Amino acid sequence: MPPNVAILGLGLIGGSIGLGLREKDWPVTGWSPSPETRDLALDRGAVDRAASTAEEAVKRVQFIVLAGPIRALPDLFRVVAEAAADGAIVTDVASVKSQVMRWAGELLPHRLHFVGGHPMAGKELQGVAAAEAALLRGCTYCLVPASEDGLSAVKEMVAALEAQTLVLTAEDHDRAVAAASHLPFIAATALVRAVATDLPGLAGSVASSGFRDTTRVAMASPAMHADVCNFNAPAIDLLIDRLIEELTYLKAHLHDPAIEAAFQQAAELRKQVPSPSGRGPG
Repeated sequence: MPPNVAILGLGLIGGSIGLGLREKDWPVTGWSPSPETRDLALDRGAVDRAASTAEEAVKRVQFIVLAGPIRALPDLFRVVAEAAADGAIVTDVASVKSQVMRWAGELLPHRLHFVGGHPMAGKELQGVAAAEAALLRGCTYCLVPASEDGLSAVKEMVAALEAQTLVLTAEDHDRAVAAASHLPFIAATALVRAVATDLPGLAGSVASSGFRDTTRVAMASPAMHADVCNFNAPAIDLLIDRLIEELTYLKAHLHDPAIEAAFQQAAELRKQVPSPSGRGPG
């Protein structure tokens, strides 16, 4: 039988995990500090039971998913440490892992089994109203085990969500997502801010798919990305320096026909990025 799951935090990712697990008949209890969010999660079928407190949610369950903001995780770890049953599996969905693993090591007792997690999925819309059962299907789901205890159980959850497991260290994870996720958000934000005075006029009128696709992620959660920057600053700082170097190079060669070579190199490198399904470039 599927384990009883508690999800603490019913936003886009927590709600999508709930919807995906409920499709596979996993029992899911959900908690959010917002009663309105708890009610909406019930109405949408993301949970089949809503708890009024986090403590109530984690009692007598075998599997706990922490899906709140990164800054909320220390408090959630303390709740789980106090209220969870012996042997419970605990995981999270935060997009920074080194700091989260340190918190888990400091705050969770050895009777609980923690596996850091991060599904590489999302969209610019937020909240359980935007959650989708299919959001995580085919995505890479990063796992950073504190120990082997609990890893197989979390892999079973990932498989139920039809995502693809990638086991790695916290340090490798944070470097990789800084390049693949965090820097693109910062670059999109910088681009929007750089052309802000032009968008209400003619530039906004001619903006098409190129501008929209390049800047779409700038509409994602400001609070979440502020946390990402705060807790993954060293890796992001290095990549911002590299981006500045590349922009400086391109600026210096704007009048040089050889700039085409830089564009060609970028195009070839981009083709090497695998699609979410793993079936080639995307």
